[in-house]
Amino acid sequence: MRTHLSKLIRPSAIFIEAVFIAIVPFAARAGGSSPATEDLSASPDAAEIRIVAGPENAAIEQELRSADRALMQAIATNDRLAAAGLLNAEFTWVDRDGRSRTKSDVVNRIILLSAEPDSNIALQNYGRVALLTGTHRLTPDNAPALFARVWVRQPSGWRLLLYQETAPADFSAKDTRFGDARAQWPAPCENPCRSLPYKPLSSDAQEIVASFMAGEKAAFDGDAKTASRILGDDVLFVTPDRAQPMDKAQRIAAMRNLTHAGQADPPPAVAAMALWAFGNAAVMSAEQESPSGEILRTTRIWARRGGQWQLTFSQQTLVQ
Repeated sequence: MRTHLSKLIRPSAIFIEAVFIAIVPFAARAGGSSPATEDLSASPDAAEIRIVAGPENAAIEQELRSADRALMQAIATNDRLAAAGLLNAEFTWVDRDGRSRTKSDVVNRIILLSAEPDSNIALQNYGRVALLTGTHRLTPDNAPALFARVWVRQPSGWRLLLYQETAPADFSAKDTRFGDARAQWPAPCENPCRSLPYKPLSSDAQEIVASFMAGEKAAFDGDAKTASRILGDDVLFVTPDRAQPMDKAQRIAAMRNLTHAGQADPPPAVAAMALWAFGNAAVMSAEQESPSGEILRTTRIWARRGGQWQLTFSQQTLVQ
């Protein structure tokens, strides 16, 4: 029996597949049939990929590496058919300007995903979800960007669900999570600290959303103990105001410093959200607005560890 995982509280299409349930976050997604299974074992091994952590399964990791390499080759050669077969039906690409494109938007112009070779690649394997992160330079202006590719394992093989790029702005940019401009003090935090325009229906979705809201409230309140419990020890934050990701210790230190200085604005309010659950891993996609009016696209990865959902990755891209 199939059950809705969660729903957005405003008109939105709901897509249900055998291995996951998702809601379209920003616009109605184009449908499509499941791609056929293909043999990816012939693709060369991406030896430069650094394995960070995850279930010990060399065969599955080899399949993932091969799929990622095959997709990069398809993009480089403008092979739309091959690329389409490696993209999930719910695929979304968030480019460096924060524009969100669906699979149907991208497939006929797959060259849009073209970039210089990847470097500093790291793989985090969560079982049915895998995260590839790294850096590359974007064409045609050779601008540096941090990227995240979120893969999901389906019966037909690994398929790319989300691809997001963040080009660091100049360092005078305002921190999109902990700002210093306030309209009033104490500043309120209703959304996302106490409410969201989103209703989770499954128990997993409810727990993930509760962890998300508790983490946002803890950061706003300067509650390092709660924040530390919700953040995984391996968590990384990619934001448009930093050239390098921020780790857990840096995040909590920044939270404490700004809170003690009376500079903590409410976190960006959620305008739309989507959530996919895959056993002990989940992917969250959101559109958010900061107190200063900046629009952000955010991808988050959650992992269930010790019976609790922890945030292990967050990437923001500022909508230009």
